[in-house]
Amino acid sequence: MNFNTIQQPNMQSQTINTAEKFVDLYYAPRARAKFYQDTTKVIWNGTGLTGSEFKQKMPNIHQEVHGMDCHQLGDLILVNTTGVVKDKRGKKQQFAQTFVLTKQGGLTYIVSDCFRFV
Repeated sequence: MNFNTIQQPNMQSQTINTAEKFVDLYYAPRARAKFYQDTTKVIWNGTGLTGSEFKQKMPNIHQEVHGMDCHQLGDLILVNTTGVVKDKRGKKQQFAQTFVLTKQGGLTYIVSDCFRFV
C-alpha cells in the first residue's frame, strides 16, 4: 500500500473545500477585512502594503469571480481567482488575484495577496 496515494485524494478534497469556502466568503460584500492579519503581505495592482494598511485603504468595489484554482503547498493553500471588478460607478475591468492562505485555530487567514487588473 502506498500511503501517499491513499491520503492524496482526501487532502485534495480538503484543499478544494477550504478554497471554495474562502472564495465565497472573501468576495461577499464587506467580508474581506477579517481574513487579513497585520502581517499579511499585500500587493494591490503594484502597490505593496501590509495587512493593517490594506484594511484601512480597502477599496469599495464589487468583484465577480469567474474562475478559481487552488493547490496545496505543504501547510499553505495557493488560490488563484479571475473575474471582473465593478466600481461604484459601474465601470468594469478584469482582474486576477492570487492568495496564499494559512489555517490557524480552525480559521483561515491570508498570508499573501496579489491583485492585478488585466
